[in-house]
Order: sequence, then structure tokens, then C-alpha cells
Amino acid sequence: FDEIAEDEEITIPADPNVKNFSYTIVDGDVYFRENSIMHKVELNATAENRIKGLIEIRDCVRELIEYQTEGYPDYDIKKQQEKLNALYDKYTHKYGLINSRGNSLAFSDDSSYFLLCSLEVMGENGELQRKADIFTKRTIGAKREITKVDTASEALAVSLAEKAKVDMEFMMSLTGKTEDEIVKDLENVIFRSTQYTEGSTIPFDKYLTADEYLSGNVRQKLITAKLLAETDDTFKINVEALEK
Repeated sequence: FDEIAEDEEITIPADPNVKNFSYTIVDGDVYFRENSIMHKVELNATAENRIKGLIEIRDCVRELIEYQTEGYPDYDIKKQQEKLNALYDKYTHKYGLINSRGNSLAFSDDSSYFLLCSLEVMGENGELQRKADIFTKRTIGAKREITKVDTASEALAVSLAEKAKVDMEFMMSLTGKTEDEIVKDLENVIFRSTQYTEGSTIPFDKYLTADEYLSGNVRQKLITAKLLAETDDTFKINVEALEK
């Protein structure tokens, strides 16, 4: 029989500095991070240039937000705003508004696309009214470090905001609660990952939010959870949630 040869997808381990569900550039090529891997994205030249340009704008915006939350001086913020203005003007002159259909098709899979869309204040008919205030003003106050909260729910909110994940040790330090107490308080809000193994060199998180865990290939996750639940009762709640 004839074997059908398929191009193998090129993947590399995820860079922890790249946010999940985000585009990045590695050795000049566009990759997309999805959980523990980043896969190379095959694109035509125009789509590739759109994505590379939006990555530049995205990273510049993130840095500008960080400058504001970390209380950088006005001079640094103004220089970063000038950089953002220059990047935005150059990009939109060539590829149109970030909110346009072409840019949405190219970049909407990136978790920061809606942040980029917010750079443009749009009119009712889809026309640009003006650039957002972040181009010219301080829009975010310097953050105050949160060192203590009363509930597991508050700890989860702080962890997601500051760590972008369920950081159990951080949440324990915020609440003074044990891991078991937090897990009980957040039942069906967070789930123990079936991919995590103690001492593993692969950077899987031990706990995931319900949104993340109960999405994707749910059938495969259910098979794995059932196998683990046979020897570890803590995975029974995973099985129940996945079956629903």
C-alpha cells in the first residue's frame, strides 16, 4: 500500500518567558506557544510580517505597562511612549488598523490581541477616532505589593494577576493556609494537573484553573484522570468534572 507522507510539525519546548497562547520569534521564524510546547507556524510572507510587527507592538505595550506599574520616572515612560507611537504609526501605515479584519485573522489567536485592539478608540462605523491615552499619558498607577489576603479565592486572583498561573506556594504564603486547605476551598475552581510529576524536569504546573483544565482534548484528559484515580483518590474530582 502507498504510505501518505505528511510534513512533520516542528515543535520546541516552551520558553517560560513567552506567555501561553502567544506568538514569538525564534531564529527569525514565528512560533506559537501552547502549554508546554511551541510549534512553528507556516505562513505566507504578508501574514508573517503582520505577526512580527504586532509582536513588536505587543512587547512594547507590555513594557510600557510594566514601567507604569513599577513606578518608573516620567522620562523613561515618555521614551517608551515615543517608541510605541513610532511602531504603531509605521505598522498601521502599511497594514491598516489593528482592529481590521486582516490583522484579526493574523493575530487573534494571541492572548494579547484584545490588549492591542484597545490601543485604538474606534467609532460606531469602525473608523479610528483617536489613539488610546496610553500613547501619551500615565494610565496605570504604580502597584502596591500584596503580601497578605484572607481567602483562597483572593489568593488565586493575586496569583493569576502577578504570576499568570496557579502558584500554590505563593498562595500559601499569602493566606497562611496549607495546600490541602486551599485545594479544598477552591474545589472545582482549580484542578490538579495530570501532567505534573514531582521532581520532573518538564515545567508542568501542578494546578490549573478550571478554564484551562476543562478545555482542549477533554476525552484524552478523562482517560488519563481515570487511570490516575485508580491509585490516587484526589483525581476523582477531575474525573467527575471532565465527565460533565
